[in-house]
Amino acid sequence: MTRWSAAILLAASFFWLMRFMSARGDQGLQTTGSTPQKTAPPAEEKPLNLPKGWNPADPLPFQKTNCVRCHLKAGRELTTPVRDFARSIHDRNRLSCNDCHGGNTDEDGSAHEEQHGFIGTKLSAHMAACADCHSRQAQTFRKGKHYWDLTKSINRKYPVCIDCHGNHDVGKPPTEFSLMNVCTDCHKQFAKDMPHTAAVVAENDRLWVVLRKVYAKDTKAEDPAPESFQDEIERVRARTARLMHHAAPITAEDAKGLNEQVSRLREELETWLKKQR
Repeated sequence: MTRWSAAILLAASFFWLMRFMSARGDQGLQTTGSTPQKTAPPAEEKPLNLPKGWNPADPLPFQKTNCVRCHLKAGRELTTPVRDFARSIHDRNRLSCNDCHGGNTDEDGSAHEEQHGFIGTKLSAHMAACADCHSRQAQTFRKGKHYWDLTKSINRKYPVCIDCHGNHDVGKPPTEFSLMNVCTDCHKQFAKDMPHTAAVVAENDRLWVVLRKVYAKDTKAEDPAPESFQDEIERVRARTARLMHHAAPITAEDAKGLNEQVSRLREELETWLKKQR
């Protein structure tokens, strides 16, 4: 073998050795001196440090962002949103705090900096964020009597998304929540002035009493509703939203049709609950 052939063979061997070591590194190994070491797992995969007194039965958010990690340890009113958010409809769709509040999820030190889009709890910005994702519902809402343009000024005489849907706990309202209370806060003669709308609201509240019991059966489930009911729950939710977002009087016919559907679903869920005992 000539010296040139030997040199070419040596160079090729070195090249393939470097490729092999690079591939090994991509698979989670790094070399420090001559000792291979495993790389640290991504931040979102690291175990969470649960605060003292955390109920093991309470679910944790699917996305373990730095927002979740920090607020989980912060305590009091800063930790409560983490508990409320877990298994909300937004959590089940793999959103996290930054999807609504903005902020830097890569570095804790600049998490709340404005250059990273952090909006904190600014009401007008949050309602704009709701409308960005739920554009069809927002368009309907803007045509109704409940709409107020928050870009001009804040006017809390008009309801906004979070008044009916909640904020962190969207899709899993707390026991004390009642849509009827939201409506009667402004409409003092609600049942008298808008009887059909009031009937829809009352039936919706009765359904949620049962849904909370159903969801409590498996708080950590991907979707706490039994699979056989999920499609019908979604149909009821969508039909109710179409009527309520208009903020217009509901006809007797529309109220009757919706309430029959809601009542039937509620009774079927109650039967399901009895079978679980």
